[in-house]
Amino acid sequence: MLELLIMISMSLLWSLFLGELSLFNLTVGAAFSLFLLGVIQREQEDNFVSRFFAVLHFVYRFFVELFMANFAIAKLAFALKPKFSPHVIAVPLRLESDAAIALLAATITLLPGTVAMGVSEDKKLLYAHAIGEADIAKAKDSVSRIETLILGFMN
Repeated sequence: MLELLIMISMSLLWSLFLGELSLFNLTVGAAFSLFLLGVIQREQEDNFVSRFFAVLHFVYRFFVELFMANFAIAKLAFALKPKFSPHVIAVPLRLESDAAIALLAATITLLPGTVAMGVSEDKKLLYAHAIGEADIAKAKDSVSRIETLILGFMN
């Protein structure tokens, strides 16, 4: 959180030094501050820059998964004889924090054809309902892929 505040402050300072508060100057200031934070924190394994790019990768992969899930559900909806494969899956969790588990549950619920149902009391399993994929292992793998992306920047 401190790094984000530093990044915003440095972006504003960069714009003030140039004498014009514009989107371009803020973007250049943010890129410059991201570079400086990367240099300063290069020895740390879990630094702000790596988490920042992990978040960007998560957002990109989420939209790819969203597109693929929408396509699969649309294909089921327009099929003359759709083959629905509804099942409840229990996915083992590697996430530990409540915020990370909540993000995973919200993310898979946003994907068409998948709804998070709950988490076991020991927070080791996530229960979800899926209708698009006939193979249960593939359905679990799609949730695990999203979990791996979240592990890149949270936990």
